[in-house]
Amino acid sequence: MSKKEEKKAKKAEKKANKKPMEINVSTAIINSVCAIVCVALVAVSLSISVQKLSENKIAVAEMLSSGTASGEVSGDDSSYVDNSGDVSGDISGDVAGDDVTGDVSGDVAGDASADTGATDSTDAPAGNAQSSTNANASGSKAPSSVADVLNYYNTATKKAVDKKVLFSKERVSVEKSYKAGVALKTFKGLVYQFMGVGEENKYTATVTKEDTVDSYHKFLQASKLTAADVKNATCVDKNGIYTVTIQLKDGSSSVQGGAVKSAGGTALDKCGVSQGEGDKNYWDHKNAQNVYDAIDDVAASANISESYSNAVVTATINSKTGNITSLTVKYDFKYEISNVMGSEGTATGSSTVEMKNFKW
Repeated sequence: MSKKEEKKAKKAEKKANKKPMEINVSTAIINSVCAIVCVALVAVSLSISVQKLSENKIAVAEMLSSGTASGEVSGDDSSYVDNSGDVSGDISGDVAGDDVTGDVSGDVAGDASADTGATDSTDAPAGNAQSSTNANASGSKAPSSVADVLNYYNTATKKAVDKKVLFSKERVSVEKSYKAGVALKTFKGLVYQFMGVGEENKYTATVTKEDTVDSYHKFLQASKLTAADVKNATCVDKNGIYTVTIQLKDGSSSVQGGAVKSAGGTALDKCGVSQGEGDKNYWDHKNAQNVYDAIDDVAASANISESYSNAVVTATINSKTGNITSLTVKYDFKYEISNVMGSEGTATGSSTVEMKNFKW
């Protein structure tokens, strides 16, 4: 073989060995291009799916803010359910697991929970909001039953007595009629002075710190009223101030021949006014025994019948604190006295006891 033929043969061999490599390179290039296209398709699909997911979240947020969160989050909205189905179909298992479960169940559910809570607090019915406001303004609901009103009033008076609150007091008794024999006509001024009847015998007092040591009972006592003592009891709330009105049952007392038959324990005695034994001018209610103690030196065998009627207690109490701000007791009275130096007489009138300016 000549050199020329040998050279030609080597060239042909080289060319023959080169073809398979070129084919492999071409195949690799085609495969790479296909892979890139696939990746691009997946990326586009992922982008579309993520965009749908974002749109869903925005839609949910808008629905929640419009006050329809409860139905749509629970699955009543079909568009939300369909889109979530598209996401799980277009995206691979990893994307569906991480993004759909994490974002939708975590973020959307979290947002729904937060927004629903806000909706509950801001969209509460107006009636409920008003009731809450009224309750807070007044502290508590005004007592309505007789038993509850009496319990509330008793507690308020006891609080004032326990704390020995300073206050001012005035008692005025007005005569309606006075019919008497010669002896009792002579002693009318003395009797009325003790009983406090007439403007000139008006009783006034200002409770001081010295009075709180051992004399507070002379001015105010804790009420011990029960339902058996009253005709009715009501409580009205006006701007946080309770007005308690109690109608007391009528009561009486008597002394026969100088012996006490009945005295004390009436509804008037138990309502908080000052009362007790002896002929003390500071007692607000003077029963038959009190009157007898005032005249027993000159009429040891006197007969005395005392009665009261139309007694009404009115108290104003701060509903937030339970503190009494004023207390007024009004009643009509009648005294029948006989066997006093051969004379007898009857006196009728009305009394008003007023306590005010409580310094809590």
